[in-house]
Amino acid sequence: MSSAEAHKQDNAPISLNAHRKRRNDAREFLPAALEIVETPASPAGRAIAGSIMLFFAIAIAWSIMGHVDIIASAQGKIVPTGRTKTIQPLEAGVVAAIHVQDGDKVRAGDVLVELDRTVTEAERRRVAQGLMQARLDVARLGVLRDSFADLAALRPLSLPKGAATNDVARTRAALQAQAAEQLSKLASNLQQIAQKRAEAQSVEAAIAKIDATLPFLQETADIRRNAKEIQYGNQIAFIDAQSRLIDQQSERVVQTRRLVEIEAARLVLEQQLAQTRSGFERQVLSDLTDAEKKVEELTQDLVKAERKIAEQVLRAPIDGTVQQLALHTVGGVVTPAQQLMLIVPADSQLEAEAMISNRDIGFVNVGQPAEIKIDTFNFTRYGLVHGKVLSVSQDSIVREKPADKQNGGKPTGALAETSEPAGQEFIYSARVSLEEKQMQVEDKMVALAPGMAVTVEIKTGTRRIIEYVMSPLFRYRQESLRER
Repeated sequence: MSSAEAHKQDNAPISLNAHRKRRNDAREFLPAALEIVETPASPAGRAIAGSIMLFFAIAIAWSIMGHVDIIASAQGKIVPTGRTKTIQPLEAGVVAAIHVQDGDKVRAGDVLVELDRTVTEAERRRVAQGLMQARLDVARLGVLRDSFADLAALRPLSLPKGAATNDVARTRAALQAQAAEQLSKLASNLQQIAQKRAEAQSVEAAIAKIDATLPFLQETADIRRNAKEIQYGNQIAFIDAQSRLIDQQSERVVQTRRLVEIEAARLVLEQQLAQTRSGFERQVLSDLTDAEKKVEELTQDLVKAERKIAEQVLRAPIDGTVQQLALHTVGGVVTPAQQLMLIVPADSQLEAEAMISNRDIGFVNVGQPAEIKIDTFNFTRYGLVHGKVLSVSQDSIVREKPADKQNGGKPTGALAETSEPAGQEFIYSARVSLEEKQMQVEDKMVALAPGMAVTVEIKTGTRRIIEYVMSPLFRYRQESLRER
């Protein structure tokens, strides 16, 4: 290349720039309208428009290809795996002793609180005494039942264990008296029957004697009649013989009737004897049945009385720590189902119990990952706790809807439409594990504690960003123009 050509190339940009400057200077002397027409468009505008179009193209591509997590958010609290146990009295009572304080460690079965047992102990003693007497009555009546054949030879009395000497003595005396009374009645009836039998034997002997003399008297009367007819005997002798015959015949009739009456009376006495025996046996068996029923009833009453006494000694159901003790005064009154204290299980794992809304429960499943925000510690500063869904309740829990969700009682928008009753909401309980039991707060580790409020965010799936952006449009297109 020659030196002339090289010099020409070095001066080319300068000439082009000078030419542009001259053109620009020339346009400045043109009228405003022509200046605008003659002035070429700035390349910066095209660059900005291209940049905007490129940005939207990239955004659309990212929304189609990119995905976001679908989160179900639920409020809840931290709970121990074994559940905190509430200590409550079954019935009203007076505090007799308090054996624990807030923060005390207790083991299962330790006595926590004792209530006054004066009334229940008295009731138990009354029932126990009645039960012992009923058992003694069963033993006494059993001896009488087994000795129906011979009350004079009673079998030994089988005494219940723990019977008092005085009660045993009274029972033996009652047994002897009852047997003696029955024997006396039977002896009286037997004596009357024997008397009637003796009377019957005497009458039978008199009848036999009459039967033995009647033939002789008949023969004597016949002889007197014959003698009178042949004029050998007198009339007086005939009449006398005939009169003795008639007297004996009449006497036989009287004695026969008396014998019938005596036999009838004896049969009545024998029936009375049988009734005395059967009535005694029936009464003994009836009393024995009643006594056995009473034993069964009083046995159950004794169990109830002892249960009441046991319930007035409140014991720790599990190993744990005493919390929220509400008793501080001996002699104070407690009411049924009053919360006296809580027992937090010892060495139990912590979990988050979250209340899933009715709209999210269909997408929450066991094993899904979750992030737990502890309300006590700002998550933007102290971080989150991770976990997984352990269980989900199979039935809903109905509770009053918070005031901030009621919107004045009037639902608004498509999302506000619900079949839940007014003022109420259906929620489901879910258990979420906690992978961390402590959090770094400033320069120390702080342990998580039961009762801390949390917000649980459960990842239920993913979807494309374009779907998330377009879903309101699709929903409103589907639900629009429905009003009459």
